[in-house]
Amino acid sequence: MRYTASVTQGEVREMVWSALAQHRAATYPTPPHGHHPNFVGASRAAERLMSLKLWQLATVVLAGPDQVLKPLREAALKSGKIVLMPHPDKAGKYLSLEGLQPHQLKRVREIAQLGKPIELSQTAIDLVLIGSVAVDEQHNWIGKGYGFPYKDLQVAAPWATLAHTLMVFEHLPCPPERTVDLIATPHQVMGV
Repeated sequence: MRYTASVTQGEVREMVWSALAQHRAATYPTPPHGHHPNFVGASRAAERLMSLKLWQLATVVLAGPDQVLKPLREAALKSGKIVLMPHPDKAGKYLSLEGLQPHQLKRVREIAQLGKPIELSQTAIDLVLIGSVAVDEQHNWIGKGYGFPYKDLQVAAPWATLAHTLMVFEHLPCPPERTVDLIATPHQVMGV
């Protein structure tokens, strides 16, 4: 697809963050600006994702640290899945939360003390969970512009995200940062 519009990724982010704030669709942490936003209906979107065979068969999940993904991380730990997360203070380093209980991870920063360092390249990952700012119906994705997932991160597993309907475009008006395989909203699942 050729992008001829003069809209930047940053402008798309601002448009989405402002729409979520204006419609009171963003939840903690607020305001949504600068984040992969948490949103009203995120738990319903997570339930839709968790009802899929892809989720049920996954044993090792790489999950971003975003608040919107917290229900998925907790459900994965409760069901005995191995959850990997990026180190909160060391870009490109990862931690395994294997054996930890959800109540031990009240704050993302706690994983630095409780998680075990792991080499991502030596781990078979079944599913990657990332937050998003904007997606489109062709599965193109724009994130917050920094942090996880890193631009050069290559994982040969399905990538999934959660999105509010205000975050979903028919076609992004600018080039995406990457594509995802699955988008779960409170109302539907796109992909897989």
